[in-house]
Amino acid sequence: MASRGDQPVIPNVHIQAMPPWSPPPGPEPSDPESDSARPPRRMNLNESPYPPSPRAIEAMREACGTVNRYPDAHWRALTRALSARTGVPDARIVVGNGSDELIASATRVTLTPGDEVIAPAPSFGSFAKGTAIQGAKLVSVPVRGDGACDPEAMLAAVTDRTRLMFLATPNNPTGGMLAAREIQDVARHLPDTVLLVLDEAYHEFAMHAGGEDPLPVMRERAGPWAIFRSFSKAYGLAGVRVGYLLCGSEAVAGGFQVARNAFTVNAIAQAGALAALEDEAHMRDIVAKMAAERDRLADGLRGLGLVPMPSVGNFVSTATSRPAGEIIAGLRERGILISGIPAPGYENHIRLTVGLPEDTDAALAALAGLLE
Repeated sequence: MASRGDQPVIPNVHIQAMPPWSPPPGPEPSDPESDSARPPRRMNLNESPYPPSPRAIEAMREACGTVNRYPDAHWRALTRALSARTGVPDARIVVGNGSDELIASATRVTLTPGDEVIAPAPSFGSFAKGTAIQGAKLVSVPVRGDGACDPEAMLAAVTDRTRLMFLATPNNPTGGMLAAREIQDVARHLPDTVLLVLDEAYHEFAMHAGGEDPLPVMRERAGPWAIFRSFSKAYGLAGVRVGYLLCGSEAVAGGFQVARNAFTVNAIAQAGALAALEDEAHMRDIVAKMAAERDRLADGLRGLGLVPMPSVGNFVSTATSRPAGEIIAGLRERGILISGIPAPGYENHIRLTVGLPEDTDAALAALAGLLE
C-alpha cells in the first residue's frame, strides 16, 4: 500500500486546523436533566418566538402522510412560488437546508486552496467555516460604527486572488443595514471574477424597517451574484431548515446545483415553506411584533446605562462593562440563554434575540442585577 509518510490525511489538513465544533450553549428544550423548573428562555439563536402560520403547520401535517416517498429534488412548487414573488426565473432559484447549506455550497462553487474570501467582521460564522474547509483564506473587513458592512473597505480588500465576497444586510450579529446605493456600488465595481453573495437572512425585517429591496440593483451587476434568503426568521420555520438562493444567471444556479446533495430539503419542509409563503399576512404580523419588541428591548438596555447597536434584525447587541462570558453565564444560571460576539474587539459584547414580552422583562431584570 502506498505510504503518505507521517502526514495524517483523515480528517484532511484543513479540517484538522479548525477549532472543535460545539453545539449552541444551554440544555436542550426537552432535556429531562435540566435543573430549571421551566425551559430556558432562548434568546441566543435568533429564532422566532412565534410559531409559523397555521396553514404551514397544517401543510406539514399533511405531508407527513407521504414521507415514504422521496421529496421533489428540485422543489418545483416552491421555486415557482418564489419566482412569482421575486421575478427571478425559477431556473435561477436554488433551495437549501437552511442558508447554512447554501453558504457551504458557495465556497465549494468558487474556491480552491489559496483563494481569498472577503467577509465582514464580525458576521455569520459559517462564512469563515466554509472558507477554511476549502483551504482558502478569509480576509475579514471590520464593520462600520453603525454595525453595517463597510462596502468601500471591502472593495479595497479585493486582490487578484479574491473569488468570493460575502456582503450581509442586515449584518448578524451587529444589526446594521446597507442602503441600496451602497450595494449597487459594490455590484458595479467588484471584478467579474468574484462571486458576490448578498446574505439577506433578515430581509423581511429590513423591509419592515423601511429598507430598499436590493434585488433590482443586484440585477445591474454584469458579473456573478447570488442572494441568500431564509424561512427561518420571519416565517418561523427555523426547525425545518429552508433557505433559498436567487441567482444572477443560470450558470451560477447550475454551479450550486452541482455542488449540492440530491435530497437536501425534505418533503415536510417544502410543504411548510410553500404554505408559509402564501400566508404573507401572518409573516408580516410576526415581523411587526418582533420589531416592536426589539425596540422595547433596546430601550430597556439603554435604561440600564448600555448603548445598544442600532439593529433592524430580530436581535440587539450591546457592549457591557464586563466580559461577555460572565454575563452569559450569569443569565444562564437564571434560565436565560443569550450569546456573545466571538470576534476580536467584541469581548465585552452580548447579543440578545428578541423574544416574547415576558422574555424581555426577565432578561432586563436579570441584567440589572448582574450589572450592579
